[in-house]
Amino acid sequence: MNGPSEAGQMPAIPTRAYLIVALLFVFQTLNFFDKLAFGVSGVPMMHEFSLTPKQFGLIGAAFFLFFAVGGTVIGSVFVGRYRSKYILLALAGIWTASQLPVAFTHSLPIIIACRLLLGIGEGAALATAMTAAYEWFPDHRRNLPSAFILQGISAGFLIGGPLLSWFVVHAGWRSCFLVCGVLSLVWMVLFALIGREGPLAGQHAAPVAHETPLPFRLLWLDRTVIGVMLIAFFGYWVIGMAAVWLPPFLRLGLGYAPLKAGWIISAIYVIQSPVLILGSWLTQTMRQRGWSARICLGWSSGLAMLVSGAALLVAVQSPAGVMQTCFLAIAFSVPSLTTIFGPVILAAIAPSRQRARLVVVIISATSISAFFSTFINGWIIGAYPGNAPLGFAIAFGLGGVILLAGGLASFLLLFPEASAARFAAYRQARDTGAVFEPSSFARAKP
Repeated sequence: MNGPSEAGQMPAIPTRAYLIVALLFVFQTLNFFDKLAFGVSGVPMMHEFSLTPKQFGLIGAAFFLFFAVGGTVIGSVFVGRYRSKYILLALAGIWTASQLPVAFTHSLPIIIACRLLLGIGEGAALATAMTAAYEWFPDHRRNLPSAFILQGISAGFLIGGPLLSWFVVHAGWRSCFLVCGVLSLVWMVLFALIGREGPLAGQHAAPVAHETPLPFRLLWLDRTVIGVMLIAFFGYWVIGMAAVWLPPFLRLGLGYAPLKAGWIISAIYVIQSPVLILGSWLTQTMRQRGWSARICLGWSSGLAMLVSGAALLVAVQSPAGVMQTCFLAIAFSVPSLTTIFGPVILAAIAPSRQRARLVVVIISATSISAFFSTFINGWIIGAYPGNAPLGFAIAFGLGGVILLAGGLASFLLLFPEASAARFAAYRQARDTGAVFEPSSFARAKP
């Protein structure tokens, strides 16, 4: 087993690093406020504009299509070339500009255009936030700050569910978008005043100049990199389903009133915070004690997705009530661990010159899964107009099967140590003129 041995020799983390992480936590919270606002507004929006579930799903899917495209473009063109602070400020500005018009319009085309713009602005948000945090923390100390930033997802659903539902009931569904736009503007001002580049970003400048970059095929077709792509793809399927279809599922599929549905969403995501903190602390502690990344990150990812998939399949077969809510909580919360482990794996194996772009592009591009999830779920639900509970059960059951597939992919493909050794061997062979044989790493063990 391999693990870092130099942990105790690292310098203290600056106080500002924790302040930056706190702001990035809020950034992620607002990110999921924006996503959840559409789902919470779904039922009254469908009634006002006479939208079928398929049409509503198509609008939600279009957001995630531009989410994937925008994130990929921003990740490949801007990340690594411009300061992460300025990229984050630009993204928050796009959020504000795309949310405020929805609060004052009665035009469906304008609403759709704003959703597409928001998709562009949110595609690279998580990966850019992670990259900004990594500038303040060394490799073996990134799990916990990553987990804390991802708590923003939990907070977005935990707070946003009842809060945005309250605004829908008492001030109309458009008020959700007004709240989200104003909060994004406030965050942008705060981060402009407080945000800084981390010390590790500056330290990368010197070695990057002479560090040997990896060829495209060697890096992007590596087994572990492909494995991270797959678990991110399968994970985003559930994120899209939760953001767009979980609120309508609670209202139309299970018959809950708007405010009660909002509180159930909050209850479902209560479990996510302790899962993220405990899982990150446990795996980081294991890494520091010498356990391999294959076990701590690869097997943990597989186990998380298998448990979540099984829980979702059980939930759709259970009667409405406390037990069903518990299974839904497991299904939608536990996969978030892979959102931590995937970027940590990529950051650990990739050269510093290619690291930020690899993380941002993979996370952004694989979010196209949420496009397919949102659209396909809408198509399935719309196929049962007289039996909404059955349509939702089939759609959510498909999500459970996809999570199970992601778990199997994790066990079969994630070998971080083998990939790191393979990349190191390539650089050594190139520097010394020796022959590089990638096949010698094909069956490396953890």
